[in-house]
Amino acid sequence: MVGVRPAHGTAGRWLTIPSRVAGLGRRDARLVLTGWTVLLIVAAIIASSAPTMPEFLHDAIVAAIRHGGEFYESTRDLLRTEPDAYAAMALPAPLAVIEAALPRGATMGLIAAALTALLWTGGLRLGGLFARASGVVMVVSLLAGGIVATAGLWMTAPHAGAAATLSAIAIVARRHDRYVAASAIACSAALLDPAALVTIVVMGVSALIDGSRREAGAWLGALTVASSIFVLHLNALQGVVLSDHAVGAEGNALARLVGAAFPTFGAPIAAPLLLMSAIGWTSIGDTIGVRVMAVMIGGVALDGIMGLRCATLIAPLAAPGLALAAGSIGELARAALDRRRITVTRVTR
Repeated sequence: MVGVRPAHGTAGRWLTIPSRVAGLGRRDARLVLTGWTVLLIVAAIIASSAPTMPEFLHDAIVAAIRHGGEFYESTRDLLRTEPDAYAAMALPAPLAVIEAALPRGATMGLIAAALTALLWTGGLRLGGLFARASGVVMVVSLLAGGIVATAGLWMTAPHAGAAATLSAIAIVARRHDRYVAASAIACSAALLDPAALVTIVVMGVSALIDGSRREAGAWLGALTVASSIFVLHLNALQGVVLSDHAVGAEGNALARLVGAAFPTFGAPIAAPLLLMSAIGWTSIGDTIGVRVMAVMIGGVALDGIMGLRCATLIAPLAAPGLALAAGSIGELARAALDRRRITVTRVTR
């Protein structure tokens, strides 16, 4: 009797479910690993990193409201001298009004609460993808690192930080049977920064592809509310004469995502890390991976349209993707080094 003993089974699995690269043969696994290695080297050589543009106009509007000004009157006056007027014009009133109404300490408390909610919700959702305790610790630690990066983004560009935080919460909180709260959170993100409309559209389209019409309806409702408010906001600022020095969205959107996701590293390290994170999210067998990648690609591709800065929407979830990549790379490495052993058993009758 001749049998083939598999070189690896489920006992040493890193993830609770097989990744999309699981089951590849030795030759295919080697080709994929080689391709990934080449891409990482190219990213380290040619990719760039750029900081997120500060929202100077936001601080000025908040100060004006605190001194008795009205949002749209103050915005109209300040837009005439704002070089980044196209992006500033797309930012609606809620965040500035909330920040102006609260003491500095209360604002920081709200930011801390939102980031803590992301850590808790994301830890539960992403931790469930791992079969080992070490994997859970790794992904939660990387999520904490992503949250620290997002806190820095929030300090530099409050609207971008709020949109990234709430979008990430909506993505990790969404389940096939729990989508109403997720759609409401994403709608809140879009009310603070219309860039989060990308998140709503991606989640709604994903629900349609999955065949969940009720969920798609919830996301359509969120899109209707948020886009209507955005249209009313733009209508309120119609006719504003912008500065002669006003410019559109400048800079590479992907470079700003690299800088926001891994701010402590230079481009030669941060760019390959972002690529490895994308590999992790793409290869995970769970539906969350497709949604994260769709928001990442959509945010970078649509960045700058109507002044929206949506490239950094997925910044909080970039670092956790590294833990997912570790599982996929491990499965490929085992397959690439697989040498099947043939066991010959003699049966005496």
